[in-house]
Amino acid sequence: MIRKMFVIAAAVAMPAAAVAGVSAIGGAGIASAKALPPVPTTCALTGTVTFAKPGLSYNGSLTNKTVTTSKTAITPSGLCGTKAIKSKINSTPGVCATDPTPAPACALASPKTLAKDPNFYDTASSLATSGVTQIVASLAGGIPAVNNGTKVTLQVTAPGTNAILPGGACGATVGFHLQGGVTNGGANVTAYSLDICLSTDTGTGTTGAFFTDYAAAAGGNTGVTLATAGLGAGSQLVFS
Repeated sequence: MIRKMFVIAAAVAMPAAAVAGVSAIGGAGIASAKALPPVPTTCALTGTVTFAKPGLSYNGSLTNKTVTTSKTAITPSGLCGTKAIKSKINSTPGVCATDPTPAPACALASPKTLAKDPNFYDTASSLATSGVTQIVASLAGGIPAVNNGTKVTLQVTAPGTNAILPGGACGATVGFHLQGGVTNGGANVTAYSLDICLSTDTGTGTTGAFFTDYAAAAGGNTGVTLATAGLGAGSQLVFS
């Protein structure tokens, strides 16, 4: 079921206007002391994704907000800079009364609660079904980055963005892959490839292994809530 959801997510991505927040590695670019011409290079990435409170769960959560926000703090390495990039991922909650597949939290809530908080968000399954869409929407204006001290922009489009399934670039876990052109990369750098591998986690009932806990939550375990995900092996930004 999890594989099916990630395959669906890879096909669902749709373009949208850029928003101020960004996804897994978006945010303000990082400059070194001296800017030099960009060069082909590979940079490992570490960091944390903090899901909108209280975190991903099978039932999801209710809100009266029309936008919910997750936060990322990603640190590159090598010629890509060493300062943490803090950014946001915005998503639109579903509406309990009109969504064709409302979150279980909608059915569990009282009419009084639904009158106060009629929208739902943070279902575990939403990461697979709309994660790619949210990334593309947030990064439609490009990702500010750095190569060899020079500010560059990574171009993001729906065709170049997809989910990483177990057994892929992230090994036994899952994540997201982006690729496309590079603006201001000069003659030597015209493209990039980015892998974000979600390896560890924190939260209620979690084991520390993201995919294990994600599969449990998406599969119906109501005792698991994933508050954060940590980037692990395989997370990298490649300039070519």
